Amino acid sequence: MRVYKIVLSVVLLCVALAGAYIAFMYVYTENMFAPVTLLAAPQTQAPHTPGLEKYTRFIHRVNTPVRARQKDKRFKGFEVDIWMKDDQVLVAHDAVQSQREQPLTAIFETVSQPAQKIWWLDLKQDMSSEQLENLLRITAQYQIPPENLLFESVPGPTAQLIKTRGLNLLLQLPEGFNEDRGEASLRHQINEQALALWEQYQPVAVSASFGKYAYLREYFPNMPKAIYYSATVRPSVKKALMAARIQKDPSVKIFMTEEYTWLPL
Repeated sequence: MRVYKIVLSVVLLCVALAGAYIAFMYVYTENMFAPVTLLAAPQTQAPHTPGLEKYTRFIHRVNTPVRARQKDKRFKGFEVDIWMKDDQVLVAHDAVQSQREQPLTAIFETVSQPAQKIWWLDLKQDMSSEQLENLLRITAQYQIPPENLLFESVPGPTAQLIKTRGLNLLLQLPEGFNEDRGEASLRHQINEQALALWEQYQPVAVSASFGKYAYLREYFPNMPKAIYYSATVRPSVKKALMAARIQKDPSVKIFMTEEYTWLPL
């Protein structure tokens, strides 16, 4: 009987601690979504570009077959970092890793149904028209429809090429969007630059880190958004609560998180 009471006490303590932790994380997460102080008028007009209709949760850095296999069943959206080398399409998070020459086809071959995934292709360098067509040929080999491809690029020639080709562009929001130093004139200038980029490239969404989200939400409430949060790589209650919270915003079409890969890459 004494052992039973000890076990019961331990279980109840664990339940109480878990409940307290979840409650704390809930309040903490809600504070992360607190409104920012408005320094300029919001841009409330709705964009007239075809947007992403369904909210999709993405996993960050699916650049190895091991990671693709581990995350296949849990995520419909995969983010892949793209590098070009001659006529090869490689996947790697940075230039150093790209020297490993891991081909994009290795990821497609690992996923059970690549045509059913939504692919966020983070273009890490400028692409020529020939390189873009080569990338499209590879995706077509795996029967991935163009509407399931999202090409992330910074403003510039590659973004323009994607737009001209009629593909889905995720326009990377320039750094500094959330750094207005509390100055109304600077806030107005930043907002005008962001709106000008939107009107020039007409993307299906802007991509931005979570730190910029509150500013986008307040100043551009109708602009389709692809928001990523990767401050921690471990699975966490916080990120689950963030995903549930951000899904309530209909303008957020993508929310991307990071997680461990449990086996060696």
